[in-house]
Amino acid sequence: MKNRLLVSGSAGPAVTELVIPALLLRAPSATWSELVHVYVPHGPMVAFSGRDLRSPGIAAATEVARAAGFETVVRSPGGRMVAYDSGAVVIDHLDRTTGIRHAGSATFADNAENHARVLRGLGDVDARVGEVDGEYCPGEYSVNVGGTAKIVGSAQRVTATGSLFSAVVQVVVSDRVRAVIADVSDALGYDLRRSSIAGLADYAPALTADDVAAAFAADYRARLGLSDGELPAEVVTHARTVSGGSPFHVDDWTRANPVDGA
Repeated sequence: MKNRLLVSGSAGPAVTELVIPALLLRAPSATWSELVHVYVPHGPMVAFSGRDLRSPGIAAATEVARAAGFETVVRSPGGRMVAYDSGAVVIDHLDRTTGIRHAGSATFADNAENHARVLRGLGDVDARVGEVDGEYCPGEYSVNVGGTAKIVGSAQRVTATGSLFSAVVQVVVSDRVRAVIADVSDALGYDLRRSSIAGLADYAPALTADDVAAAFAADYRARLGLSDGELPAEVVTHARTVSGGSPFHVDDWTRANPVDGA
């Protein structure tokens, strides 16, 4: 039986962290059937989606992000642009037992309900599932606080070898993250209500990104019966060799630079 793993902690620079799950998803074979990676990311990062590339404002949006000191990447999962730094928590859930039939709203709904439940357990946080008016990267299964501000967004990627479900939990949202979400959204032509941008610490000031990462790791470990483990060393080493333009396109690079095993 293949391993079902929980991996905690950052794996390196911001681009490396986004390349690793894409490499794992594309690897033709693996010693694990399910892997959840929970970490506080290196940043700052603006992660675009393939949909964002179709906007006539993508070149301007990239320049805005880079001028603000943010790395720019086109991530593997879908959705729309998200920005974060080390005040956030990222959850990458890879599952090699699923196929295309498992993609869709049920996956988003289950993850959103579980994420909201974990957040409610962290203190006075009225975490709810649902899109709020004027949010960035809008989605039916966003997690919000009190129906007014978004705190968790998610996206999915499905290939012939499995699925990647990725979520970004905003904990401490810095002024630079708030500004770049607004400015990049404007460049892309997206509607945005600035007051919809928030982090958990806006409602529970004592919370840190490390606290939230630990809570999610504990929940995934218990709920899915995962064993603590490490990312495949050869994948991490390979991911650290990334090079490319701006924005760096994760799927283009991983297609051109596959890694065996994993």
